Amino acid sequence: YYGDSGLRAMLLDVVKKAAGREECALCEITYGPLSKRDAWRECEKRLGIAVEELHRDVLPAAWRIEPSQLPCVVARAGEQAPFVLVSKSEIVACDRSVERLERRIKDALAAT
Repeated sequence: YYGDSGLRAMLLDVVKKAAGREECALCEITYGPLSKRDAWRECEKRLGIAVEELHRDVLPAAWRIEPSQLPCVVARAGEQAPFVLVSKSEIVACDRSVERLERRIKDALAAT
């Protein structure tokens, strides 16, 4: 996610969402004002893979993902180095739709 972790960041995000000033396209898709969207929870189940959410301040430096690439969906098989599966521009193109993001993730997984 293109945001930081922790209580302070979470409270700031709530205020931003309430004011309509969300800064993270992935957050717009996956989270409502107070919690994860039900549609995203269902999507996670349908994907059938482990989904771990990481904020920019806890992203491992060894992954070499630049802040300008965030938000993105990253994949990793086994001990391989993670790679960007769905880019920032692809997430933005989903236009806040869980269904479109799910399709992009599935298409990208099928192509790898």
